[in-house]
Amino acid sequence: MLFEQRCQVGAPRETVWDLLMNVPEVATCVPGVRDVERVDGNRYKGTMGVSVGPIRLNLEGNITLEQQDRVAWQAAMKAEAAERRVGGGLNATMTMKLEEPSPGQTDVIITTNANLLGRLGEFGQPVIRKKADAMLQEFARNLQAKLGG
Repeated sequence: MLFEQRCQVGAPRETVWDLLMNVPEVATCVPGVRDVERVDGNRYKGTMGVSVGPIRLNLEGNITLEQQDRVAWQAAMKAEAAERRVGGGLNATMTMKLEEPSPGQTDVIITTNANLLGRLGEFGQPVIRKKADAMLQEFARNLQAKLGG
């Protein structure tokens, strides 16, 4: 499943970049994510609790920051997670690009290619997209609050 999401935060692109590249810190802005810690280099582990429809998942997995290009203002990461209790999970690659439409305003564009496994994969794309959009809106509010605005 491939989708693109966009949000805008009221902070300079450099400030937003610095926060987004601090994976444990920015993880506190993602709804349901907790216990993110560095494994080594650009690899991290953590957990995420999320409800999709009637199913409550507790995903445990790894995030690898595969690209950080401050000159082009883009980054890429890979996430792999499993839910042992329910028997499902996800593999996703995400790219992020920052644009500055005006001074002090930054657009965050996230493109995700997700492969949903097990029971999570049984949901249709409209349900997953709706959940992803809601999570992005909450992420943007949390990111804005963390940036002080």
